[in-house]
Amino acid sequence: EPQSQLADYMSKNFRVGGIRKPRLGNTELLKEASKKGWLLPNGEPGGIYPPDWKTAYALDRNLNYSNPEVRKWYASKTKHYLKEGMSFWWNDEGETDIFTFYWWNIAEKEALQAVDANRRFYSINRAWTPGMPRLGATVWTGDIDPTWKDLAGTPGMMLNWVLAGHPYVACDMGGFTGATNAELLARWYQVGTFMPTMRVHSTIDTTPHFPFLFGKEAGEAMKAALNLRYRLIPYHYSLAHAQFAGLDMWIKPLVFEFPSDANVNNSVTQWFDGDILVAPVLSRKSRRDVYLPEGTWYPLAASPSTSGHGRIIGPAHLKGTVDLSVVPAFARSGTVLPLAPIVQSSEELPGGPLEVQIYAGADGDFTLVEDDGSTLDYQAGKIRKTVLKWNDQKKTLTWAATGSDAPTKQFKQIFASLITADGKSISSTVKLEATGSIKFDDDDVSIVFQ
Repeated sequence: EPQSQLADYMSKNFRVGGIRKPRLGNTELLKEASKKGWLLPNGEPGGIYPPDWKTAYALDRNLNYSNPEVRKWYASKTKHYLKEGMSFWWNDEGETDIFTFYWWNIAEKEALQAVDANRRFYSINRAWTPGMPRLGATVWTGDIDPTWKDLAGTPGMMLNWVLAGHPYVACDMGGFTGATNAELLARWYQVGTFMPTMRVHSTIDTTPHFPFLFGKEAGEAMKAALNLRYRLIPYHYSLAHAQFAGLDMWIKPLVFEFPSDANVNNSVTQWFDGDILVAPVLSRKSRRDVYLPEGTWYPLAASPSTSGHGRIIGPAHLKGTVDLSVVPAFARSGTVLPLAPIVQSSEELPGGPLEVQIYAGADGDFTLVEDDGSTLDYQAGKIRKTVLKWNDQKKTLTWAATGSDAPTKQFKQIFASLITADGKSISSTVKLEATGSIKFDDDDVSIVFQ
């Protein structure tokens, strides 16, 4: 029974989404839709642009979702899946009209609202038009090849789509159209860690892209990437809230932060994930090619795959090779970075105390946002905001929390880590009260050199 099966998955913290096409295959339904004038005149051109209608397939089978009656009918046919436990939709092959994906998502959202009006809508789509992100409709970059060329092109495509109006971009990590290899897949996992949506995909006739199927070294590198992704949830979630509430860009090209630096004018292999400068390995044999603009930089200390020691004064070029487990990522002086413990599911959060990493050398701040993670209550202000401020001269982290409580998701404890040129200093763990502070001095911190 689908309902019991999906309930079992959910009890194990899995969420299941169904892949969908925007067309009909049932003869009787096709007759009904045709009689009512519900079908588009063309077929599916295969996702290419500009569309080649001469080679289109699925002719006279695609629903016209811009018609309110079509959406009402489609939503009525969809509701039972949601009641039985389906969590989201994976919408494919909807290039039948420029606005098909938009209206298709409207129909799916109307179905969800009829079942649970306070539940967040989520879908992932092969194409998009402006306005879709407001619905909760994310996008992936289409059917890419398992090649180093397509890996290298992924950051630039992500940045272009973000700049064009879609901030939630994913890709087929490892490539989709054929078999991948261990090194390529590991590097793709590392790229995905710092994308708005991290998504793995493969074809049915190749080795699935699970870390444990590609050898110990690559498997450990992919596991480290996944662990880092979970650690970054408080950070990414807060950036998404800032994007929603204040239109603050989450993912940015380097030129946004350094418009006078000619070296970053056309940079499409590095980007800012919030305050983190990401410069992943995108070529064979673990060759890195990193440019750090003006400022003081530290290797990101959030994971063994990113942590290092020392301080780098930019502008600087970093070349050479790095281990397969290493993803080059950097934080500027003054970066305040909230991190969760390693968990296996977002349902396990908070999972322990919140770590706040501070990168020494400048004042900084970050606003941590927490809510229940699943409903629309955040739109009514049911969130907690904790403003974290670092005073570099006083070596003190202070915080002030405001807003409502969501006790199952909120962090209850906090500790701080201070990253300097010499290593990492770790404070004791204290209760995360409405206000508080942690001061670094020789008496109340432990020193961990890396």
